[in-house]
Amino acid sequence: MTRSPKSAHAAERGLTLIELLVTTAVLGTVLVVVTGIFVSSGRLESRTVRRAGVQASSRQALSLMTAELRQAGADPRTPPAGVVGIVSADSTSVHIRADLNGDGTIQTAEPSEDVTYAWNAATRAVTRDPGTGAAALVTNVNSMRLSYFDAANQPLGPLPLSAANAARVKSIGLAMTAQDHDSHPITLDTRVTLRNR
Repeated sequence: MTRSPKSAHAAERGLTLIELLVTTAVLGTVLVVVTGIFVSSGRLESRTVRRAGVQASSRQALSLMTAELRQAGADPRTPPAGVVGIVSADSTSVHIRADLNGDGTIQTAEPSEDVTYAWNAATRAVTRDPGTGAAALVTNVNSMRLSYFDAANQPLGPLPLSAANAARVKSIGLAMTAQDHDSHPITLDTRVTLRNR
């Protein structure tokens, strides 16, 4: 059986210009959509990583602050000498002391027994000053609020606290809001009960 020249020519025929243009347009559209998905998922991943970093550093700072605030006023000597646990306190800073090693002297060498925590609105940082100079503990902090409560869980004020009211503090409320430049704010809060009151 022989093929007619017309059918042989039809079998050899390639794509027409219109078929080629339609195929190119479809592939181009698919490529644009896939590229858009990759770019947006890359941005989302980057934002998620930054948010996780802000959250992790904020939690780490809150953990350190909680541990040191809890020890305010520690005095293991017998009889106790009466270490002043809270030296000064207002809504954005607190200065605490503890005689952790019981030697009768407040040390400023780490681990420090004299620590000040403060929030600086201009730098958006919470600083820790162990008596040798303030250093940033955590950055990207939009706000930090401290509140103070007595043994009956009643708020103490006005702020800054007087020496008499500072001596009555049984627990400290701490709320911190941190945010990277393009993520949603993360608010962490806790209530720290002072062990030595």
